[in-house]
Amino acid sequence: MPGPYAVTRRRALALGTTAGLASLVRTPADGWAAATDRTRSFGLDVPFAAWTRTGGRATGVLRAPRRFDLLGLRGRGLPDAHVEVRVRRSGGAWSPWTPLGVGVEHAPDRPRVAGASDPVWAGGADELQLRARRAPRGLRVHFVAVGRPAMRRAATLRAARGAQDGPPAIIPRTQWGAAAVPPRSKPEYGDVQMAFVHHTVTANQYTAEDSAGIVLAIAKYHRDTNGWSDIGYNLLVDQFGQIFEGRAGGVDLAVIGAQAQGWNAHSTGIATIGTFSDVAFPEAGVAALARVLAWKLTLHQVPATGTVEIVSAGGAANRYRSGSPVAFQRISGHRDGCKTSCPGNVLYDQLGGLRARAARLGGVAAVQPRLTLAPGAVEVAYGAGATFTGTLLGGDGQPVAGAPVSLQKQGASSYVTVGSATTREDGGWEVTVPWRRGAAVRALATVAGSPVRSAPVSVAVGTVLEVRPVAARLRMGRSIAVTGQVRPGGPVRLRVERKTRSGGWVRVAEVPARVRGGRFTARLALRTPGLHRLSVRAGTKAKPVVAPKLFVRVVRSQADVARASGGALPSTPAATPAGGGAAALGP
Repeated sequence: MPGPYAVTRRRALALGTTAGLASLVRTPADGWAAATDRTRSFGLDVPFAAWTRTGGRATGVLRAPRRFDLLGLRGRGLPDAHVEVRVRRSGGAWSPWTPLGVGVEHAPDRPRVAGASDPVWAGGADELQLRARRAPRGLRVHFVAVGRPAMRRAATLRAARGAQDGPPAIIPRTQWGAAAVPPRSKPEYGDVQMAFVHHTVTANQYTAEDSAGIVLAIAKYHRDTNGWSDIGYNLLVDQFGQIFEGRAGGVDLAVIGAQAQGWNAHSTGIATIGTFSDVAFPEAGVAALARVLAWKLTLHQVPATGTVEIVSAGGAANRYRSGSPVAFQRISGHRDGCKTSCPGNVLYDQLGGLRARAARLGGVAAVQPRLTLAPGAVEVAYGAGATFTGTLLGGDGQPVAGAPVSLQKQGASSYVTVGSATTREDGGWEVTVPWRRGAAVRALATVAGSPVRSAPVSVAVGTVLEVRPVAARLRMGRSIAVTGQVRPGGPVRLRVERKTRSGGWVRVAEVPARVRGGRFTARLALRTPGLHRLSVRAGTKAKPVVAPKLFVRVVRSQADVARASGGALPSTPAATPAGGGAAALGP
């Protein structure tokens, strides 16, 4: 085994081009990429009455709507139910019982919806059976079927190929069928200070030819069932030594995954395909895992051994409260940061040897010119100034003064320069630019005639919501129009509540507004006298933006309105005659 060697980022990428990184692993055109459009998701509801066996703790045999390759569950009470599943082809032998993880173990830092259980690989089954400590209600089985032609993958990367020194060969997304599950949004970037090792909690009984289908099925499940943007893991390794590119955005970049809630922005997540609670990860897989960890960490100037302190971002799956500083091994198990048994007891015990092997293969990268980039905030309100700062250091580690720095923002097909600065004596620089669209941003400079780029970071754009005043009083039965602006755009909803005699508020209705060119109008008729509270909402469910509330008193007669306005109706566009598509409220 060769000793530690110094590898620059440029050299690592160049080696990858010749030894398997940029060229990755190519397969014939009739392989995975040719049939990805046939991969599909479907479901099956499990009524409570289906739990009829062994005192209501097991179901009868359930037949799926069609043959499936992977399944998971969603339903109330799953964490306490301890559900297990077994599968079979019709008339065939049953698989072993497999426990289903509760689904919060692998997750984005800010999940939009509660995740389903971890998926289980079935490999072409028709029937299933469930058993549990306590029968859950409202249960639905989510299936993924991988197209049959895709299962005829024509070439595999064998473990013998992986035994070579140098960067590992990585099977790219194009070859395991990712075209069937394009990401819902552009990738976001953080930094890589450590790696989390996972297991996928899927069956260990699979062949090397099955692995690409397993990755595709997991990606489909993570995106469509869990509602994530993309597959959660950055990389995946099977027990035969094959390495797969996971989440999109650049296998050599610090892409933020959905693999360890609260730690995703500062780590890379590498999943071993299978379940390694009671059995060891095979030698071929361990060798490939050590190589890809050595390469990935070296690329990001991170040693494979030692510790690093990272501040927790919190989350339901996180072991530590938000803001807590935590010391991790540079290569840690998922359980070290989150409430989970992942990556399994036996594989967790293998991590000590894995760190030593990765350290011998990689070593610490040689010092190179370095350009850092840090955003002033991860989200900036629409139209406000987004501030970015950083430092430029030369190959000797000293600050570089007087160097031009370009700030570049990711566009539709390439990065576009949006601002510039010149480094100070301490190498520091700062740029502020108007922010009207969330995107990845990077900095670019030149040192000794060679370009130096920062790692990209992502900054979101925050919704700005402006609502115009409305009439303080309105005659019963008349329509009111609530208008304003929403930037950068998106759906707007109006919630209407009426004050009760007890002093509380009861929701009357919630209606969508019509949005055109950033301007919105929500029109409705108020038919019940009393004080009404109007709330205008925009943004997402996870991060709603609510404008200051409006109050309107609905009165019975025109005289009441006239008295309140000094003898005349309010001259505001908010009060209009009923009709015109208004939503009618009240009895």
